[in-house]
Amino acid sequence: MSKKSVILFPFILIIFFLARPVCAQDSYQKFSLKLSGGFGNTTGGDMEAMKDGVNETLADLAALAGFTVTDELKGMNWGPEFEGELIFHFTRHFGVSLGVEYTRRKSDSTGAVELGSLASLSLSWTPEYSAIPIKLSGYYFIPVGEKMKVFVKAGVGYYIAKLKYKIQVEETLLDDTYLEQQTGEAKDNGFGFHGGLGVEYRIATNFDLFVEGTGRYVNLKDWDVENNTTSSWGNSYETGKFWYADQYEETTDKYYASLEISKEMPEGPELKNVRKAEISLSGITFRMGVKIRF
Repeated sequence: MSKKSVILFPFILIIFFLARPVCAQDSYQKFSLKLSGGFGNTTGGDMEAMKDGVNETLADLAALAGFTVTDELKGMNWGPEFEGELIFHFTRHFGVSLGVEYTRRKSDSTGAVELGSLASLSLSWTPEYSAIPIKLSGYYFIPVGEKMKVFVKAGVGYYIAKLKYKIQVEETLLDDTYLEQQTGEAKDNGFGFHGGLGVEYRIATNFDLFVEGTGRYVNLKDWDVENNTTSSWGNSYETGKFWYADQYEETTDKYYASLEISKEMPEGPELKNVRKAEISLSGITFRMGVKIRF
């Protein structure tokens, strides 16, 4: 071996061993599984408009007749959400995921007016919906330290949604009481969009903890409805679609937002601005979970 080779050989070995940590650091797992849970809210849509219409109707009728408003309908509460995502990391900074989520929301409230012990009117409204979106998302990861990353994600989802509800009306005048109860179930499917921002922190070789905030925009407007009505005067069953309409109230000489059930678009001089109802699943969610890399 020449003197030149003797000098180069140790030098090459030193370079090789110095380069090993860099190569190991540059490698990364191609797949990861995210499991998360949290809470989210729901805003907007015709269900919210209908709720406001009922409250406005009761307030106007109470003002005309000298009644007192004792309660009003409330909007959807915050509810639980759970999600699992499989992410393919095709570079250190970019990834794409396929996920499945479960979302649930529920509200239970009553709008009521009364005139002392002489008369009262109440309307109880209990909607509950669940949705299973199948989501495709793109990710962008930004390292901000040795163990921490910030990520941004956005994508589209196909939402399989179900709505259950109960409406109960009770009118009392002296000793006479009228009761009516509606129970129903509605289903609809459709696309929506989502985006979010989060932070993940490595706690072990293949495990990260993360927190994220996400928002979604989803309006479904082709609901198939089955409705049962039970009242002091008898029972009835109907099927159809949810329709939004501004409905005329002769007593107050005003129109109020309402939801109707009909197979065809409802018509009549007491209705205007009739269209298929848009029930919103839009809102924001805050989650935390674990990311398993492999």
